[in-house]
Amino acid sequence: MDNFYSLDQQILSALRNAHPIRAEQLLETLTLDLLTLPSDDEYMSVRFYYRGLVYHIIRLIPVDNPNVQTALTYTSALLTLIDELETTLDFLYAIPVIVEYLAKVTAFLSPPVSTNPNVSTTLRLIEEHLRDASLSLPWIADQVGLSNNYLSALFKQEVGESIPERIRRRRIDASIADLLGTNLPICTIGEKFCFASCTAYINTFKSYKRMTPLQYRQLFHL
Repeated sequence: MDNFYSLDQQILSALRNAHPIRAEQLLETLTLDLLTLPSDDEYMSVRFYYRGLVYHIIRLIPVDNPNVQTALTYTSALLTLIDELETTLDFLYAIPVIVEYLAKVTAFLSPPVSTNPNVSTTLRLIEEHLRDASLSLPWIADQVGLSNNYLSALFKQEVGESIPERIRRRRIDASIADLLGTNLPICTIGEKFCFASCTAYINTFKSYKRMTPLQYRQLFHL
Protein backbone atom coordinates (compact mmCIF):
# COMPACT_ATOMS: atom_id res chain seq x y z
CA MET A 1 0.00 0.00 0.00
CA ASP A 2 2.96 2.38 0.43
CA ASN A 3 3.14 2.69 -3.34
CA PHE A 4 -0.51 3.74 -3.41
CA TYR A 5 0.07 6.45 -0.80
CA SER A 6 3.04 7.72 -2.80
CA LEU A 7 0.96 7.84 -5.97
CA ASP A 8 -1.76 9.66 -4.06
CA GLN A 9 0.65 12.47 -3.23
CA GLN A 10 1.96 12.54 -6.79
CA ILE A 11 -1.59 12.87 -8.13
CA LEU A 12 -2.29 15.78 -5.78
CA SER A 13 1.01 17.41 -6.74
CA ALA A 14 0.21 17.06 -10.46
CA LEU A 15 -3.21 18.65 -9.91
CA ARG A 16 -1.79 21.54 -7.90
CA ASN A 17 0.82 22.20 -10.58
CA ALA A 18 -1.73 22.16 -13.43
CA HIS A 19 -0.50 18.93 -15.04
CA PRO A 20 -3.79 17.08 -15.65
CA ILE A 21 -2.33 14.61 -18.15
CA ARG A 22 0.22 13.50 -15.55
CA ALA A 23 -2.56 13.15 -12.96
CA GLU A 24 -4.59 11.01 -15.39
CA GLN A 25 -1.61 8.73 -16.04
CA LEU A 26 -0.96 8.28 -12.32
CA LEU A 27 -4.62 7.60 -11.55
CA GLU A 28 -4.78 5.03 -14.33
CA THR A 29 -1.69 3.28 -12.96
CA LEU A 30 -3.11 3.28 -9.46
CA THR A 31 -6.49 1.98 -10.65
CA LEU A 32 -4.94 -0.96 -12.48
CA ASP A 33 -2.77 -1.75 -9.45
CA LEU A 34 -5.78 -1.65 -7.11
CA LEU A 35 -7.68 -4.04 -9.36
CA THR A 36 -4.99 -6.69 -8.77
CA LEU A 37 -5.68 -6.78 -5.02
CA PRO A 38 -7.65 -9.79 -3.74
CA SER A 39 -11.16 -8.72 -2.76
CA ASP A 40 -14.65 -10.17 -2.58
CA ASP A 41 -15.66 -7.21 -4.72
CA GLU A 42 -12.72 -6.29 -6.95
CA TYR A 43 -14.10 -2.80 -7.49
CA MET A 44 -14.64 -2.08 -3.80
CA SER A 45 -11.00 -1.09 -3.24
CA VAL A 46 -11.01 1.11 -6.35
CA ARG A 47 -14.20 2.91 -5.36
CA PHE A 48 -12.93 3.28 -1.79
CA TYR A 49 -9.68 4.84 -3.01
CA TYR A 50 -11.38 7.27 -5.39
CA ARG A 51 -13.76 8.46 -2.68
CA GLY A 52 -10.82 8.83 -0.29
CA LEU A 53 -8.90 10.93 -2.81
CA VAL A 54 -11.88 13.23 -3.28
CA TYR A 55 -12.36 13.66 0.47
CA HIS A 56 -8.62 14.25 0.92
CA ILE A 57 -8.66 17.13 -1.55
CA ILE A 58 -11.88 18.77 -0.37
CA ARG A 59 -10.60 18.76 3.23
CA LEU A 60 -7.65 20.90 2.13
CA ILE A 61 -9.97 23.82 1.31
CA PRO A 62 -10.50 26.10 4.36
CA VAL A 63 -14.13 26.50 5.42
CA ASP A 64 -13.80 30.29 5.06
CA ASN A 65 -12.73 30.01 1.42
CA PRO A 66 -15.33 31.96 -0.63
CA ASN A 67 -15.40 29.13 -3.19
CA VAL A 68 -16.00 26.33 -0.71
CA GLN A 69 -19.68 25.92 -1.67
CA THR A 70 -18.78 25.59 -5.34
CA ALA A 71 -16.08 23.08 -4.45
CA LEU A 72 -18.61 21.07 -2.45
CA THR A 73 -20.96 21.05 -5.43
CA TYR A 74 -18.21 19.61 -7.64
CA THR A 75 -17.41 17.10 -4.90
CA SER A 76 -21.00 15.91 -4.60
CA ALA A 77 -21.30 15.42 -8.38
CA LEU A 78 -17.99 13.57 -8.45
CA LEU A 79 -18.91 11.20 -5.61
CA THR A 80 -22.20 10.40 -7.36
CA LEU A 81 -20.32 9.57 -10.54
CA ILE A 82 -17.83 7.36 -8.69
CA ASP A 83 -20.62 5.40 -7.00
CA GLU A 84 -22.18 4.69 -10.41
CA LEU A 85 -19.01 3.11 -11.83
CA GLU A 86 -19.10 -0.70 -11.85
CA THR A 87 -16.51 -2.12 -14.24
CA THR A 88 -12.83 -1.66 -14.97
CA LEU A 89 -13.65 0.13 -18.21
CA ASP A 90 -16.08 2.40 -16.36
CA PHE A 91 -13.31 3.56 -14.04
CA LEU A 92 -10.70 3.92 -16.78
CA TYR A 93 -13.04 5.79 -19.12
CA ALA A 94 -14.08 8.11 -16.29
CA ILE A 95 -10.52 9.09 -15.28
CA PRO A 96 -10.35 12.21 -17.52
CA VAL A 97 -13.70 13.39 -16.13
CA ILE A 98 -12.66 12.68 -12.54
CA VAL A 99 -9.34 14.50 -12.99
CA GLU A 100 -11.17 17.43 -14.56
CA TYR A 101 -13.44 17.77 -11.53
CA LEU A 102 -10.53 17.30 -9.11
CA ALA A 103 -8.57 19.97 -10.95
CA LYS A 104 -11.47 22.41 -10.55
CA VAL A 105 -11.57 21.74 -6.80
CA THR A 106 -7.78 21.89 -6.46
CA ALA A 107 -7.69 25.22 -8.28
CA PHE A 108 -9.36 26.79 -5.23
CA LEU A 109 -6.32 26.01 -3.08
CA SER A 110 -3.49 26.17 -5.64
CA PRO A 111 -1.15 29.11 -6.11
CA PRO A 112 -0.77 30.61 -9.61
CA VAL A 113 0.96 28.32 -12.10
CA SER A 114 3.69 30.91 -12.55
CA THR A 115 4.72 34.22 -11.03
CA ASN A 116 6.66 35.19 -14.18
CA PRO A 117 4.71 38.09 -15.77
CA ASN A 118 5.45 36.93 -19.33
CA VAL A 119 4.14 33.45 -18.58
CA SER A 120 1.10 34.87 -16.76
CA THR A 121 0.35 37.08 -19.77
CA THR A 122 0.72 34.10 -22.08
CA LEU A 123 -1.72 32.07 -20.00
CA ARG A 124 -4.21 34.96 -20.01
CA LEU A 125 -3.93 35.43 -23.78
CA ILE A 126 -4.54 31.73 -24.36
CA GLU A 127 -7.69 31.78 -22.19
CA GLU A 128 -9.02 34.93 -23.82
CA HIS A 129 -8.43 33.83 -27.42
CA LEU A 130 -9.28 30.12 -27.51
CA ARG A 131 -11.80 30.71 -30.31
CA ASP A 132 -9.45 32.91 -32.36
CA ALA A 133 -7.79 31.20 -35.31
CA SER A 134 -4.80 33.54 -34.94
CA LEU A 135 -3.90 32.12 -31.51
CA SER A 136 -0.44 30.58 -31.85
CA LEU A 137 3.08 30.74 -30.43
CA PRO A 138 4.23 33.43 -32.95
CA TRP A 139 1.15 35.56 -32.27
CA ILE A 140 1.57 35.33 -28.49
CA ALA A 141 5.32 36.01 -28.69
CA ASP A 142 4.56 39.14 -30.69
CA GLN A 143 2.03 40.29 -28.09
CA VAL A 144 4.43 39.62 -25.21
CA GLY A 145 7.44 41.09 -27.01
CA LEU A 146 9.71 38.05 -26.82
CA SER A 147 11.21 35.74 -29.42
CA ASN A 148 9.39 32.51 -30.23
CA ASN A 149 12.25 30.37 -28.93
CA TYR A 150 12.74 32.28 -25.68
CA LEU A 151 9.04 32.40 -24.80
CA SER A 152 8.63 28.74 -25.75
CA ALA A 153 11.49 27.63 -23.48
CA LEU A 154 10.34 29.88 -20.61
CA PHE A 155 6.75 28.65 -20.79
CA LYS A 156 7.81 25.01 -20.94
CA GLN A 157 10.06 25.45 -17.90
CA GLU A 158 7.42 27.26 -15.84
CA VAL A 159 4.24 25.41 -16.82
CA GLY A 160 5.47 21.97 -17.87
CA GLU A 161 3.93 21.87 -21.34
CA SER A 162 4.54 23.71 -24.60
CA ILE A 163 2.41 26.63 -25.73
CA PRO A 164 0.86 24.66 -28.65
CA GLU A 165 0.07 21.81 -26.24
CA ARG A 166 -1.56 24.25 -23.83
CA ILE A 167 -3.67 25.77 -26.60
CA ARG A 168 -4.84 22.37 -27.85
CA ARG A 169 -5.64 21.08 -24.36
CA ARG A 170 -7.51 24.21 -23.30
CA ARG A 171 -9.51 24.24 -26.53
CA ILE A 172 -10.54 20.65 -25.85
CA ASP A 173 -11.41 21.50 -22.23
CA ALA A 174 -13.41 24.55 -23.31
CA SER A 175 -15.28 22.60 -25.97
CA ILE A 176 -16.75 20.28 -23.31
CA ALA A 177 -19.26 22.95 -22.23
CA ASP A 178 -20.77 22.88 -25.74
CA LEU A 179 -20.41 19.13 -25.97
CA LEU A 180 -22.38 18.47 -22.80
CA GLY A 181 -24.53 21.59 -22.61
CA THR A 182 -25.80 21.84 -26.19
CA ASN A 183 -26.95 19.64 -29.05
CA LEU A 184 -24.49 21.19 -31.50
CA PRO A 185 -22.98 18.67 -33.96
CA ILE A 186 -19.51 17.44 -33.07
CA CYS A 187 -17.97 18.97 -36.20
CA THR A 188 -19.56 22.35 -35.48
CA ILE A 189 -18.01 22.38 -32.01
CA GLY A 190 -14.61 21.49 -33.45
CA GLU A 191 -14.87 24.31 -35.97
CA LYS A 192 -15.93 26.73 -33.24
CA PHE A 193 -12.68 26.03 -31.40
CA CYS A 194 -10.52 26.45 -34.50
CA PHE A 195 -9.62 22.85 -35.28
CA ALA A 196 -8.58 22.43 -38.90
CA SER A 197 -11.13 19.68 -39.53
CA CYS A 198 -13.70 17.52 -37.78
CA THR A 199 -11.21 14.64 -37.83
CA ALA A 200 -8.55 16.83 -36.21
CA TYR A 201 -10.96 17.75 -33.41
CA ILE A 202 -12.01 14.14 -32.81
CA ASN A 203 -8.44 12.83 -32.83
CA THR A 204 -7.17 15.60 -30.55
CA PHE A 205 -10.09 15.12 -28.16
CA LYS A 206 -9.39 11.38 -28.01
CA SER A 207 -5.69 11.96 -27.32
CA TYR A 208 -6.54 14.02 -24.23
CA LYS A 209 -9.73 12.37 -22.97
CA ARG A 210 -9.13 8.78 -24.14
CA MET A 211 -12.51 8.67 -25.88
CA THR A 212 -14.16 10.42 -28.79
CA PRO A 213 -16.35 13.51 -28.29
CA LEU A 214 -19.43 11.42 -29.05
CA GLN A 215 -18.44 8.77 -26.47
CA TYR A 216 -17.83 11.55 -23.93
CA ARG A 217 -21.25 13.04 -24.63
CA GLN A 218 -22.91 9.64 -24.36
CA LEU A 219 -21.10 8.91 -21.09
CA PHE A 220 -23.23 11.58 -19.44
CA HIS A 221 -26.38 10.69 -21.35
CA LEU A 222 -26.81 14.26 -22.52
